[in-house]
Amino acid sequence: MRRTAIGVATCLAFIARVEAQAPTDFDGDGVSDLTRVSKESDNSLTWEALLSSDGATLPLGSIGTDGDAPIVASWGIEGPQVGVASATDGANTITWSILDGSSQTTSRTFGKQGDLVVSGGDFNGDGKPDGAVVRLVRGEAQWDVSYDLFDLASSTPTYETLTFGQSGDRVFFARIDGGAVDWIGVVRKSRSNRSVARVKNLVTGEVRQYTRLPKFASAGSRPRAFGVRQASGPDLLGFEVISGSATTIRVYSLSGALVGQHRFAGKGQSLVGDFNDGSGFEVAFQGSRESGVFNPVSGEVREAQFLGGTAVDEININAVGSASTPGGNDDQDNDNGNGGGGNGGSGKPTGCSSIVPWPGSHIYKTVGSDHFTDIRRNTIGVILKVGASGPFPQCVSAIDSRGGTIASLGLYERGFGWAARYYAGYGCGISTPLNGSAVASQARRGAGSSKIYVKFDKVCYGPIEASRCVNSSSC
Repeated sequence: MRRTAIGVATCLAFIARVEAQAPTDFDGDGVSDLTRVSKESDNSLTWEALLSSDGATLPLGSIGTDGDAPIVASWGIEGPQVGVASATDGANTITWSILDGSSQTTSRTFGKQGDLVVSGGDFNGDGKPDGAVVRLVRGEAQWDVSYDLFDLASSTPTYETLTFGQSGDRVFFARIDGGAVDWIGVVRKSRSNRSVARVKNLVTGEVRQYTRLPKFASAGSRPRAFGVRQASGPDLLGFEVISGSATTIRVYSLSGALVGQHRFAGKGQSLVGDFNDGSGFEVAFQGSRESGVFNPVSGEVREAQFLGGTAVDEININAVGSASTPGGNDDQDNDNGNGGGGNGGSGKPTGCSSIVPWPGSHIYKTVGSDHFTDIRRNTIGVILKVGASGPFPQCVSAIDSRGGTIASLGLYERGFGWAARYYAGYGCGISTPLNGSAVASQARRGAGSSKIYVKFDKVCYGPIEASRCVNSSSC
C-alpha cells in the first residue's frame, strides 16, 4: 500500500497534514485527486492525476526511475508536488527530489542508503511536511528528522536525531490527538493476544501507548498501520489485509475498536485522502479486479475509476538503496520484521511449510553472468553448488515477505559443476523475465519490503535483499 517504492510493480500510500487542504489535490477543489505513476520503456517515471473537478487527466511531469520511493506531498510550495527518494549514485546517501512549482527539479541530500524513508508527516505542526529516515543502530530504531525539508526560504534546515523503537517494530505516523502534529509511532507484539502501538510527539516529547490493537498488526505479514484523518479528533488506524485473492481494508480506533471494514476483490493499492463529501478521509482502493472508495465511518463504498500504473498518495514509508558496508542498514528496515538476521522474522510468508536461512550453498544473482547471450543475462538466477541439499524441483519461485509470487525460475540444468541452476525468463519463468531491481520493486509493492524468499516446493529460503547478489563474487 502506502509503503512501497515505485515500479510498475510497486506499491504505496499517504495522508494530509493541513486540515484545510486535501492531500493530492492538484486542481484546488478541496477533493483529493487519484494519482498514478507509470514506468516508461527507459525505466523513467511519469506522473498523472485524475482530476475530481472535471475527470480530465492532468500530466504532472517526469521524475525518478523504476525502484525509487515516492515522496508526493505539499512540500511548502503551493499545491502538492510529485517526487522521489533514491539512492545517490556513488555515495552512501539518499537524494530527495521533487518537481517544484516551476516544474524544475529541487533536490536535498538526507539519509543513508538502506534507511527507511518516512515521507508525508508534519512532525512540528507548522503545516509543512518533514522528512525522516529510520535505521537500526545496535538493535534500536534511530530516527533522523529534517524539519521543513524543502522549505526554500530556509538556508539552515533544522535536524533532530532520536531513538524510538527497536528491531522488528513496524514504523508509522498519525495524528494521535487530533491536532496539527503527526506523531511518530511503532507497532510491536504485546504480551497478550494483541498488538501495541507506541507513539511520540516530537514537539512536546509526550509518549503514549495503545495496547489493544489487533493481533494481525504484529503477526504474520504484519500490514503497516496508516492514519485515516477524521473531521475532528484523533486519526483512525487503517490496515490493508490480504487473504487469498482479496484485500480487506480494516480501520480501528486507537482503543482497538473496529470502526469499519470492506473487502475488495483482488490485490492492489490503497490510498488515503479526502475523496468525496463524506465525513473524514476515505480509503481508495485501486485493484486489477475492483476499485472503489471506502468511508470507514459511514461504511459507504463508491465506485472509482481504475487508473492503471501504480497508484500513489501522501503516506510513503520505504527502504531506499542498500547499506554500503558490512553489517550496514539493509536488514534494519523495521518494515518486514526480519531486522538484524536471516531467521525469517516473527512470522513467515503464506504457503511456506518452513523458513530456512539462506545457505552458503545457494547463490542469488540479480542478473546473469556476462558471458550469457540469452535471456539469462538480464534476469535473476538461483544457482546451487555441488553438495547443496534438495529438493530440486522443475520450478522455484521468488516470493515477497507476504508470500506473493513475484517471479518463477525454471530449472535450466543439473550437473556440469553445479547441483542445479534456475533462471527467471526460462522454462516455467518465461513470463517473468525480471532482474533484481524489478523484483525488489515488485516486492515493495506487494509487501512493503524489498526482501524476498526463494520457494523450493514449500521450503522457503531467506530472507534476502532482492537487489543485491548473495554468495557471488561476480556481481
